[in-house]
Amino acid sequence: MGFGWFLVGYFFVSVMSLYSPLSFAMLAGYPMMIFGLWQLAPYQRYFRASFFFSLLSLPFALYYALYGLGQLGFSLPTVNGIFATVEWIYFAFSVMFTALWLFAILSLCRELRHEMLLGRAVRSLFLFAATHLLDLIARLPIGFVQANAGYFVLPVLLGRLLLIFLNLYLIYGCYRYICPEGEEFSHLQAEGEIEKMKDQAKEGKGE
Repeated sequence: MGFGWFLVGYFFVSVMSLYSPLSFAMLAGYPMMIFGLWQLAPYQRYFRASFFFSLLSLPFALYYALYGLGQLGFSLPTVNGIFATVEWIYFAFSVMFTALWLFAILSLCRELRHEMLLGRAVRSLFLFAATHLLDLIARLPIGFVQANAGYFVLPVLLGRLLLIFLNLYLIYGCYRYICPEGEEFSHLQAEGEIEKMKDQAKEGKGE
């Protein structure tokens, strides 16, 4: 159905890139997420919107791959001169992209009436909003903020780490309870499948 590809891709993009030299993993992670969203697109309109929006990730994946490989000592075209600008643009992209696919999962769980996964999605969205709001404040080019930037580092870092864990937990839950068993790597026909997914979701509520 797509959640498996999306889960692995998200791990590459979010976990491995925490260590900047491993940012080259984005070059594999984002295509996996795109492929996962393409498979999910027939089931929920916000997944379709997430798929089209995710195509904008490819230039960032290439940029951070070059940056990461450069950090590892490879002789590659320099990207350091535009790092600050790209960081701001990527921050804006990642906020919109993450909000979009999280809302897509929330909407699907609401349609399936899967309360457990719906609760996880709401929790991830709440922490996502709080963490990125704090991160945005820390990035503002204001004298007072920059003079006290150190106070934001730990809360933002802990928030990001917790958010990554909760998102992985959420996506895995979708893979386990929503994905039709044995059909993860096939592109299913959307028509009629939503009823099957609802039945499987009801069975998974009690687990």
